Amino acid sequence: MTSQLGLVRIDDRLIHGQVAIGWVKTMKSQHLVVANDAVAEDPMQVCLMEMATPPGLGITICPVAEAGLVGSREEVNGKRILMLFSSPGDVCRAVENGLFLKELNIGGLRYSPGKKQITKAVAIDEHDAEHFRKLLGYKVKIQIQMLPTDEPVDIRKYI
Repeated sequence: MTSQLGLVRIDDRLIHGQVAIGWVKTMKSQHLVVANDAVAEDPMQVCLMEMATPPGLGITICPVAEAGLVGSREEVNGKRILMLFSSPGDVCRAVENGLFLKELNIGGLRYSPGKKQITKAVAIDEHDAEHFRKLLGYKVKIQIQMLPTDEPVDIRKYI
């Protein structure tokens, strides 16, 4: 039996209420994967992510370069996966390291100096836009959709 990648999402907050309640339920996810180098290397962050995971839902935390290999791990065998990244650059690295991706959901990228606010929950800079263009070149469909009930918006509208 193999796992199924149900949703791949960029959200700089990683696991939080919208993900843990809204998206997990909508996508019928059984396992969360957090692909983030800083979290994977920090035992305190790993502990916090595990505590934020809803009961009954599995979690795997891995470095970005290993995201494409997660589907072959025993703990996700046969499960529907929701995979989380914190940045477009991390998604690009994962794809370049073997993650097969057809669709990407953008949920939240907070504003910081140098970024342009493009929607209520998403701010990007030119580096982010470059990564999105690269992913589009890999034929990845990219949509901004904060909540499952929101209407998805194609990223090409903003880059």
